[in-house]
Amino acid sequence: MPSWGRPLNEVELDSYDLIDRELAEKVRIFRTVYIPGGFHGICLTNWIFFTRDVPDDGESALLAHELIHVRQWSQRGVLGYLTWYLKCFGTCLRQKRRWMPAYHAIEAELEAKQEARDWKQRRNSIDRRSPS
Repeated sequence: MPSWGRPLNEVELDSYDLIDRELAEKVRIFRTVYIPGGFHGICLTNWIFFTRDVPDDGESALLAHELIHVRQWSQRGVLGYLTWYLKCFGTCLRQKRRWMPAYHAIEAELEAKQEARDWKQRRNSIDRRSPS
């Protein structure tokens, strides 16, 4: 893979309707050895890093989740996103008193999980209706 990551392919651009195509065309995917916290993916603006290979067939719920974060970054801007995310994490950490439960309660993460889940359900219902 080139050092500047791979773009989404045509199948992925057509499949991941979670974000505008123009934004999706700016996404670059990188493979990395390690992400803190044991996570498999992380998004920094329009760069998505994965610790494992993610299928490029337009069916990855993990990639869908990270694409929601790309959209969140784009909508709020760098400072706006970081402020929103970290403020929410701090509030959740005070409430939950433990790192991982606080992470799972962050509004950005809840939104990304739900939208990726909804996207996957829509994809599955389309697949069931398609002739074999």
